[in-house]
Amino acid sequence: MKFRSDVGGYIKGIRFYKHSNNIGVHTASLWTTTGLRLATATFTNETASGWQEATLPVPVAIAKDTTYITSYHAVDGRFGFTGGYFSLSKDNPPLHAPASSLIGGNGVYKYGTSGFPNLSWMSANYWVDPVFNRTL
Repeated sequence: MKFRSDVGGYIKGIRFYKHSNNIGVHTASLWTTTGLRLATATFTNETASGWQEATLPVPVAIAKDTTYITSYHAVDGRFGFTGGYFSLSKDNPPLHAPASSLIGGNGVYKYGTSGFPNLSWMSANYWVDPVFNRTL
């Protein structure tokens, strides 16, 4: 998911919504829009379903009004999604997820074992969010 913030702050973790058929090891990443991976973390102590959260080894400082991307890798290739979700912008101030049409696609993904999530399909939301704090 592409997002931006109205204020500077820190991404302390990444969370995703897990369905019961989404098994295996899951890895979170935080990226710049140019494909630079800023942080990665492995989800531990996952439950069978529901929101899962991974804490980044070191919180990542983010700049206001700059777009970043959260992603997670699902080893078995199973993931939840909602098509059309990013046809409109979503706001939870100070964070914002722009509409797909405004930023060349939101709800980005990448098939394969690794790589920068730069593909978009039907403005889908894959339910992966940043854990943001204004301070350390």
